Amino acid sequence: MKITGTKGIISVCLLFFTIILSSFTVLASTDSNVQLEDLLQSIVEEKTTIPDAYTYINVGNFLMNQELYQPAQEEYRKVLEIDSSNTMALVNLSYALFKSEEYSQVLNILDQLTAHDTANAYAYYIKGLVYKEQRELEKAIEQYEKVVELIPNHQQLNAELGQLYLDDHQLIKANERFVEMGYSQPRPEIMEKLIAYQVDAYCYLHLGNYYRNNNELEKAQQAYQKATQFEDDKRSIALAYFYQGEIDLKNHQYDRAIIEKKLAQKIYPLGDHNFTFDTFAEAFIEIGDIYYHKGNLPEAFKHYELASNMANAQGILAQSHYKKGLTYYRNQDYENALREAETALSLNPDYLSDRQRLIDLLIANSWSKITKK
Repeated sequence: MKITGTKGIISVCLLFFTIILSSFTVLASTDSNVQLEDLLQSIVEEKTTIPDAYTYINVGNFLMNQELYQPAQEEYRKVLEIDSSNTMALVNLSYALFKSEEYSQVLNILDQLTAHDTANAYAYYIKGLVYKEQRELEKAIEQYEKVVELIPNHQQLNAELGQLYLDDHQLIKANERFVEMGYSQPRPEIMEKLIAYQVDAYCYLHLGNYYRNNNELEKAQQAYQKATQFEDDKRSIALAYFYQGEIDLKNHQYDRAIIEKKLAQKIYPLGDHNFTFDTFAEAFIEIGDIYYHKGNLPEAFKHYELASNMANAQGILAQSHYKKGLTYYRNQDYENALREAETALSLNPDYLSDRQRLIDLLIANSWSKITKK
């Protein structure tokens, strides 16, 4: 009976390893297909995710409306990296710098711009705002007069220029402007069109990123949540879900994080390795190992399970399933131990092919089946 049992163990092990070896060729070809798909995905990502100048300006204007002038400046500078002579980016950057009280930078940019573009009313207007803030009234009036020549019959401009004349004690000219203002038709504010924007998922995604980078996580989540309410920009929506998941992880809301990750993957395949929870999965495996070595198997299994739900990389997935198999093995649940071992081996045969503990799992399972007879 003992000899028969030993032969049974050896037969089952040999049969299983034969099946595994026969699958290596299939796994190799599958692996090459996966690599090809990953390459194609990265090419698609690169071609479809490069924003144009309008997109950067739109986001910059959106951030201006939120009174976030520093990140708005960064968006306008992205345009200038593409096209250093983009007039709209230069003017909008100047306005954002004005709002940040960076007056010398504003004048430096606009002096160069108006030297080549003498009909840019917005440039003259912002220069006038700077001089007005600096109480250089004569220079401010000079700029405003150029704007009024380019945009006549504008109530706001006539009112502001009239006030400048009044402040500079030019009472007759002030009166002329105030009279002219009465004849003018109401029109939108001078800067309204310049910093107009269209709200979309990409805007709220960037707003969320700004708050997340500044550790204002509640505001970040609110912005990401708004991004997910749109429908057109699938990639931005997926990223918003992914970043929400990262915040959930930091707040130890693991179940929610896994849901957010699955939603992101369902909406848009984020091919970049940066858009995974692999780092968190590796951390959970390490925590699980601590519990495992202390003999706290339920907590060890819980963390290995979290790792297997979060990981994307096959090596990390294989490791998490392998660890789950060991936990089952120590609980004498040989059937589930073997299932996890097979899953780990199918994910990454190189990682587990020479593991003595995998062989132990197979032998344990075979022994379990024999002892049941």
